[in-house]
Amino acid sequence: MEATSGDTLDSWKAIAAYLHRDVRTVVRWEQARGLPVHRVPGGGRPGVFALKSELDAWRRGARLRLVEEGQEEGRGGAPRRRLPSIAVLPFANLSSAKENEYFSDGLADEVITLLTRVQGLRVTARTSSFAFRSQLQDARDIGKKLGVSTILEGSVQRSGRRVRVSAQLVDASTGFHLWSEQYDCKVGDVFAIEDEISRAIAGALEVRLARARITKPTRNQEAYNCWLKARYHQHYESLEAYAKCRTYLKRAIALDPLFPQPYLGLADLARAAVEVGITGPREALAEGRAAIQKAFELDDSLGEAYALSGAYRAWMDFDWSGADADFERALALTPASAEAHRLRAINYLVPTGQLREAEQEMQQVVALDPVSPVACIDLGKVLLWARQFDRAQAAMEAAFELRPDYWLAAWFRGVALYFQGRIEEALTTWQSVQKKVGATPVGTGAIGMALGQLGRHREARAALAALDAAERERYVPRLSRAQIHMGLGETDAAFEWLDRAVEERDIHILDLPCKPIWDGLRADPRFTALLRKMRLA
Repeated sequence: MEATSGDTLDSWKAIAAYLHRDVRTVVRWEQARGLPVHRVPGGGRPGVFALKSELDAWRRGARLRLVEEGQEEGRGGAPRRRLPSIAVLPFANLSSAKENEYFSDGLADEVITLLTRVQGLRVTARTSSFAFRSQLQDARDIGKKLGVSTILEGSVQRSGRRVRVSAQLVDASTGFHLWSEQYDCKVGDVFAIEDEISRAIAGALEVRLARARITKPTRNQEAYNCWLKARYHQHYESLEAYAKCRTYLKRAIALDPLFPQPYLGLADLARAAVEVGITGPREALAEGRAAIQKAFELDDSLGEAYALSGAYRAWMDFDWSGADADFERALALTPASAEAHRLRAINYLVPTGQLREAEQEMQQVVALDPVSPVACIDLGKVLLWARQFDRAQAAMEAAFELRPDYWLAAWFRGVALYFQGRIEEALTTWQSVQKKVGATPVGTGAIGMALGQLGRHREARAALAALDAAERERYVPRLSRAQIHMGLGETDAAFEWLDRAVEERDIHILDLPCKPIWDGLRADPRFTALLRKMRLA
């Protein structure tokens, strides 16, 4: 075993410091979880050492272990049968124009959507599959990282109104091709190609693709292009991306009002806008509900529509049975949709206190989207609400290691520290993130709460004043003020803002029934009254 001196940690204390844990924890991890620690022979108390590179590899594997815990057995203790699985990589854009990348991405994305309808097939979500864009890695290596048995790769060459699509299905264990085909057609005929590729894959993997209505979602090519461009920008990591996505969705609808998918895009975008404080819940309700209803009128076979409908029923109506029915329908239509599983966990199972099942759903999401930091964060949140703080910390660390430059991953490292009682460290982390990306009302609420709990009341009240100033320009979630008042020990004010949060449908209120920060208020009858308003008492 070769290592540089800078790669070696030569004591339990050094190993613990590198992993940001105490010595007792890392000793337990070595015994119970296979932490790679080596012994130096000789002496009454043999020394130990560890290699940073081995520790890093072990930590990366924590994400997979999180998924595997609780999934080793099926019903009645029987081992689970491994399902056939596939990752669809972004198709290479061989066109002369770089801007045609949205088109090649869109074709691969639509194949993913079609494959999520296949019963008995596990399909890696777009976020994880597309993480391998432009990476010259062997299919076998990608298969190992994504945990799939097959890889679909391809290319798209567009010239004027013609397009050539090449696709290959690869065995991820051997690297051998299982199937390949090349298609030449008019741009408007790509829908048929997507369907043909999906059915060829289903045949090769000996799984059944349901005979859903495979029709052109639109005959307007420019509307379809706008839809693909909206999907290209839909991850909303900046206000600019949000604005572009919204513009393209609106344009697609204007070009073809009978095209259902852009309506669902608007409904999803409305929810995201509330989460980050761009708009308030009531504005989102009006637009999102109308968009979902229109999509249903145009095509009632879309699993995405039922998943979004379930999320809106839970959030806006507190209609838990209706939400449950919608999610069941969504998963019947698209069983391999990571987003449908995620929405069900966060919007239905968490508020109704079904945390064990919520964890299982999020484990499924991480399995379908294994290199997505957001999937790890959402699993970590469910584990936090279930008071499994060590496992939650591991999930948050996994998210950060997947993408250290992602501000949300850094923020939730702080959240995990907070729930371990390390409030000073959490506050420092949160303040560092806000310094890099700018203040948000949700972030200011968390920081103000921590300041109040640490006795820094003047700074906590300054956070309240900052929220007052922010509200002149944007929506401020009511829970942000409730958190600060709770941190200051002002219970009456905290309940006042919690009540407003429920009345106004603050999207973050769905965590109220089980989020640990509210534990100090649960014995108060006013807390039970809040749950009653949410139809959860």
